[in-house]
Amino acid sequence: MATRKKPKKAEESIDISAKLAESLSQKSKAETHEAQDAPQTGDRVTVGERATVWTVSSVSYDGREVNLTIPGTNLERFRVPVDDLNFSGRAPRKPKEPPKPKMDVKAIRERIEEAEHSLLDHVQGELAALKKFLRSKGVSAAEDLDGFAEGVEKSWKDAVEAIEEKLDEE
Repeated sequence: MATRKKPKKAEESIDISAKLAESLSQKSKAETHEAQDAPQTGDRVTVGERATVWTVSSVSYDGREVNLTIPGTNLERFRVPVDDLNFSGRAPRKPKEPPKPKMDVKAIRERIEEAEHSLLDHVQGELAALKKFLRSKGVSAAEDLDGFAEGVEKSWKDAVEAIEEKLDEE
């Protein structure tokens, strides 16, 4: 027995302009994720119920899709929806730079004083030894070396004053 095709029912006329107006009146809401759920490059994720841990290599402009890689391999997945991801571990974020620590001015001044004593004592000791050596060889250069020692002390005091001014500014 041969079957016949049933004739199509007369369909209602479709008002395209009404459907278009209705769809335009509904604002499309872009899918937004909370800041903590928004994927970022370097996040470690799993996809669905799988145990494989992937790393987010890039995030799309709208934040709906990501590209994934397995570190140390050439395996990549492209355009994976964010809704399919399970975050297994967040990559450490670069912390905000901490404020400049307060300077311990007292410790700085103590260290400068220690350096001054050490440096000047060493220079004076070396110059005394050099004067003694020169006298034993018959050369009289004590006045020149005394002038040099005074110049070193004056230069050191100038440097310390400059440092003190900078410490007082801060």
